[in-house]
Amino acid sequence: MNEKPRKKYSPLKIVGNTLFYLVIVMLVVFSIATMQLKSQNDIANLFGFGFMTVQTGSMAGDREDSFTTDDLIFVNLIEDKDSSLIQLDDIVVFYKLDLDDNQANGDQPGFVTHRVVDIMVADGETFFITKGDANSQEDLVGLSVDEILAVYRSKWVGAGAALKYLQTPTGFLVAVVAPVALLLLIQGYVMIKNIIQLNKEKITEHLEKEKEATLKTLELEKEKIRQQILQEMNAQKNQNN
Repeated sequence: MNEKPRKKYSPLKIVGNTLFYLVIVMLVVFSIATMQLKSQNDIANLFGFGFMTVQTGSMAGDREDSFTTDDLIFVNLIEDKDSSLIQLDDIVVFYKLDLDDNQANGDQPGFVTHRVVDIMVADGETFFITKGDANSQEDLVGLSVDEILAVYRSKWVGAGAALKYLQTPTGFLVAVVAPVALLLLIQGYVMIKNIIQLNKEKITEHLEKEKEATLKTLELEKEKIRQQILQEMNAQKNQNN
């Protein structure tokens, strides 16, 4: 019996499928984080890892962790309100209701991202004094640990502008919905093509089996007829003798 050859997958097809599912996962993660941001008016995050678009230049500077307008910053949300987790020189995110032009910095009006420049203790409570790297003065009011929402971890220079566009209806449609729809159409076409090919292979295999069975039956019938002829010839020969 002939062994059915194993189906080989080209490296290009494997890479394509991997990229497809990777893009789908990334878009789903982004969508979840964005929907959470819109529904809760909170920092966009997934499992405590957040990202924000910088809106102003209050943190512009020449330090390694300084950043400016349209940069994308990554933060860790503070769940455990422990003042010992915040250190001097950390960059923290907090929400300020009475913003002035020098303090608004974040992906939503009201979010401020500034550096801790001093730590004070009053009546047993710890307060954090913050200041933007580009600002000449410290922020007027110290922060308690309960007011700190997140701590800065890293940045992606210039990527915030792209994120802001993605958060608009047009940007979301162009960069998220359209690619996903296109990828699904491509995968749907490939799936249908594979199903047709599989059915074709099954039909061909079935016909081959029927052909083999028919040939085997014909051979048996031929042998049976041959034996009958031989018997008749031998019987005729015996009569003649």
